[in-house]
Amino acid sequence: MRHRDIMMTSRTRNRLLTLIFTILVCLVFLSPFVYLISTALKSVEQLLTMPRVLFPLPLHPENFLRVVQQFPILRYFKNTFLVVIGSVAGNLLVSTMAGYALSRLTFKGREILFTITLACMFMPLFLIIIPRFLIFQKLGVIGTLWPLILPTAFGSPFCIFLIRQYLRSIPMELSEAAKVDGCRELAIYSRIIMPLAKPVMATVVIFTTQWRWNDFIEPLIYLPSGKLYTITMGLYTVLGTSAEEINIHLVMAFLIIAILPILLIFLVAQRQFVEGTASTGLKG
Repeated sequence: MRHRDIMMTSRTRNRLLTLIFTILVCLVFLSPFVYLISTALKSVEQLLTMPRVLFPLPLHPENFLRVVQQFPILRYFKNTFLVVIGSVAGNLLVSTMAGYALSRLTFKGREILFTITLACMFMPLFLIIIPRFLIFQKLGVIGTLWPLILPTAFGSPFCIFLIRQYLRSIPMELSEAAKVDGCRELAIYSRIIMPLAKPVMATVVIFTTQWRWNDFIEPLIYLPSGKLYTITMGLYTVLGTSAEEINIHLVMAFLIIAILPILLIFLVAQRQFVEGTASTGLKG
């Protein structure tokens, strides 16, 4: 009994230490968001008051309304949603087809194509950004949203890899039984395999949305007109006015508005996201 009590005490202590460590890590990660919300609810006078108070009274939620009134944030959202929708739709179609072919079809050179796909995953953006610019310049689409949509809409090596790994976990017997019943390859892909691949497809949607939503370099290069600015370029515009006018509280309010859609998408698809990443071997 004494030995058992010692073991239970040791387990309780370990659990308590793990809980404390987890809480401390969460506090570290949450602290920037607390500062973000705190600054967004302050006035200019409260920002300059010393010593600093985290949430001084009165709070100023009207800062969010000022952001909407002073900056064309609805236009920024519209442009960003157009880029995200086009990129997600194209990436889902191309990446699922490529992943299906690399995981469930047998043809000569399949492993070589997969190796090339893996190699493309490690190619940095700055290596291909000049060739891309020259191509889009020849196509005459600079100054439009197409240069932001097309590269991702034609498939992402990372997403192809994710989908291939997930589809390999689906038994081949399902496809073989469908072929016996007279199903063609396209019908097997669309009616049997894709409904089973919803978790990894949700993962692809979240990753693609995050990439396009947070992208700053490519909009900075391809969008000379303010009418086509995405949300990141809009934030850049707000930051450009904050140095002289001390609008850092408006910048923080803008940031909160900008991250809300991504946060909502993740919360809605969280279960599928976790299941999809775990099934592709990316967990831990």
